[in-house]
Amino acid sequence: MRILLASVLLVASAAIAQAQTAPAAAPMQTYDVPMTGKPQTVYIAHRVLKPGESIGLHTHDGEEITQIISGDFRVTADGKDTDYKAGGSFTVARGIKHDGKNVGTTDVELAVTYVLDKGAPLRNAAQ
Repeated sequence: MRILLASVLLVASAAIAQAQTAPAAAPMQTYDVPMTGKPQTVYIAHRVLKPGESIGLHTHDGEEITQIISGDFRVTADGKDTDYKAGGSFTVARGIKHDGKNVGTTDVELAVTYVLDKGAPLRNAAQ
């Protein structure tokens, strides 16, 4: 009887431990950020664009790293268009002229990280 009770407790303990295990994390996307030798500031932003809305042509004094949380987003960088869907991500290198546009029928939600020279503006208008 004691062996049966010990077996039941062991199985129950294993089931409880398995139920408390954290869910598996999504695969991480990694990007190397070039070192400039200058002090850097990191900005983390959340943006939402309505269908058809565009950010406007601009550059940065540093790197931009963006993940598309939801929607369909088009990036035009150095004159080349690339489309992204939810879960996709991209980087824009220092000084590259770029724009982004919601090309879908629902809102686009973005998680954006900028690694910029300390004291630099968040963005510079470009033509």
